[in-house]
Amino acid sequence: MVQGLPLIRRVEQVCDGCMLGKQHRKPFPQSSNYRATTGLELVHGDLCGQISPPTPGGKSFFLLIVDDHSRYMWLELLASKDEALQYFKKFKTAAELESAHRLKAFRTDRGGEFSSGAFVSFCSELGIKHNISTAYTPQQNGVVERRNQTVVEMARCLLKSKGVLGKFWGEAVKVAVYLLNRAPTRSLNGMTPYEAWFGKKPAVRHLRTFGCVAWVKKVGPGISKLTDRSVQGCSLGMNQVPKDTECMILQKTK
Repeated sequence: MVQGLPLIRRVEQVCDGCMLGKQHRKPFPQSSNYRATTGLELVHGDLCGQISPPTPGGKSFFLLIVDDHSRYMWLELLASKDEALQYFKKFKTAAELESAHRLKAFRTDRGGEFSSGAFVSFCSELGIKHNISTAYTPQQNGVVERRNQTVVEMARCLLKSKGVLGKFWGEAVKVAVYLLNRAPTRSLNGMTPYEAWFGKKPAVRHLRTFGCVAWVKKVGPGISKLTDRSVQGCSLGMNQVPKDTECMILQKTK
């Protein structure tokens, strides 16, 4: 194609200049080669925030935990990052009682909330393998990173579509996780994360549109014959405690 080009005999030789100027990472696999076979064999965790504005309760972060086997998710709102260990202990106890399995491995990034001495010591004392991804490599914890993005995008759409104030993002992310646990996913064949975790199909008859009008029945003393029997409010999600079918509402402000 050209004239006068010298014969290059070692085309495979690494050029230092090219390595410094053009080195790239090899592509990450589309799916992991490993998949847990039982609940809590491996769980993924990630902390999202700081989110502004904070919720009415002063929360600016949320911790998302995903079970590798069932893809079932848990979410907790946090006021600060140092609350991550406190909720992780709470999650571990509740999840082990629900599943009758022991938590074996926990995979996170290198965030300070997960690499603190207290967190490392807790995992070490209970024999929990704490897998930490390489710095600036979120792909190694892709299961929870992708779910995190899905939850945030879904919450944003819920708020925008109903004109709900941004400070209620906490309720929106809770609803997103609640719905995603009861929705199909490509990671499971013919079942939802709820069924994979609890072993039964979820009930969805109680679901209501996020942001719809709700009426709260007035009860207790002080209600006269002509007093209003209810207060108009706005439905902002489902309350899983004490029972799965209750609605959590927010009273409208005048």
